[in-house]
Amino acid sequence: MAGNQHYIRLQGKDIPYQRTSVRIDQCVLDASNPRIQFLIGERGRNISQDELDQLIWEKDAVKALASSIFQNGGVYDAIIVQRDGTNGGLLVREGNCRTVASRHLVEQHPNDARFLTMPAMVFDVDLSSEDLAVLLADMHVAGKIRWDAYEQAKHVHDLYQLYGKTYDWLSDHLRLSKSKIRELLRAYGATNEFLMGYPQAGNVRKFSLFHELMKKKELRDRFDEPTDFKQKFHKWVSEGRLTDSKQVRDLPLILENPEATKVLEGEGFEEAQKVLFRSDPALASDLFQAIKVATAKLKKAPADDLQDLKAGDPQKLIMLRNLHRAIEDLATLAGLKL
Repeated sequence: MAGNQHYIRLQGKDIPYQRTSVRIDQCVLDASNPRIQFLIGERGRNISQDELDQLIWEKDAVKALASSIFQNGGVYDAIIVQRDGTNGGLLVREGNCRTVASRHLVEQHPNDARFLTMPAMVFDVDLSSEDLAVLLADMHVAGKIRWDAYEQAKHVHDLYQLYGKTYDWLSDHLRLSKSKIRELLRAYGATNEFLMGYPQAGNVRKFSLFHELMKKKELRDRFDEPTDFKQKFHKWVSEGRLTDSKQVRDLPLILENPEATKVLEGEGFEEAQKVLFRSDPALASDLFQAIKVATAKLKKAPADDLQDLKAGDPQKLIMLRNLHRAIEDLATLAGLKL
């Protein structure tokens, strides 16, 4: 595995690595990688290489990646591996999905040599975990190929908690606002707290609901207060009463309506939303939203406009008459007498 020596600047240090090709059968999947953690969640146990391979391969995106690699005739973008000095293996620190896709291509096309190797940046064991965390942040939090929100949040959490990076460092290095960083850290902490009570496989994917909650101050404040709201929210999420981050966005309206809140607890968000629509049609209809807004404006008509109408302003009179006629026509079409 000969290669060319290169250096990368990380945290004020020039770190040596080789650019070369590595054999698929040398590569070991990294269970600590954020993307894999997203899949395995908080299982509380070690997971085998075969289990990791299967978890990653089950993703439709990885199967699509394999198809793309096949069409391209192999992997183009270099993975990042770290040499294991004890047994000669290569721990895949970045590129686990490409590794799994290539493994399955080798199984499907055993006589096709194009999938037996991948280009790689090979680091020796002196690449610290902190250096790697900074490098991955450059690539997948601040860079063009971004991880999902949960993966980004976990990485920001690790940089902050494990490596002591300050808000200023995170903001400057990741090109995120401090409020966005705080939001990600809160959402990651809230998700992990939820997983402690509901550790079922797949629940880590509920991160988006907690992320949306942390974006809304009124919900965030409720969540932090010593009330039962946190427990209720956990229950709604775990039992499927809330299934989408967009629902969390509309949750304050439901919580303001006692009947809708009761229906949410028993039947879920969609039925609770129907209660809101019945009480306020403007929430579900652009037409009635416009009527609601226009009615509010008419009730607070400025004195200047009233004076213009009294004086017979021709254009304002035409608009008012057109509105009156449109309302009458709508009532007639609906078979109503106003």
